[in-house]
Amino acid sequence: MTVSCIVPVYNSGKYLKKCADSMLSQTVPPDELILVDDGSADESPGICDRYAEENDTVKVIHKENGGLISAWKAGVKASSADLLTFLDADDYVDPDYLENLLRGASDACDKQIVSCGGITESENT
Repeated sequence: MTVSCIVPVYNSGKYLKKCADSMLSQTVPPDELILVDDGSADESPGICDRYAEENDTVKVIHKENGGLISAWKAGVKASSADLLTFLDADDYVDPDYLENLLRGASDACDKQIVSCGGITESENT
């Protein structure tokens, strides 16, 4: 089973490295990390490009700003994996995130959703 992680990116330079690093350092790494730059006006496009230059599993899509759904669709269209997971560019995940999601997936189903919980983090908590 192959896995793509799709990350819509819009002016997320402050958070993007932590997000991408958390996905690329998984115990079971994704087959593709697709960073969809949705018309960012900050340093995000350059950060995306550097990740793609340094890691052949990273794909970057630069597109005109169209919003979150448009970015998701562009990432899905570019994916060649069996399973998809989505992260926001200001999210990061534990090292065993994909391992745990894959444990919940089944080869027996064509269409399925595997979900997990999350923790909200702020500067004070």
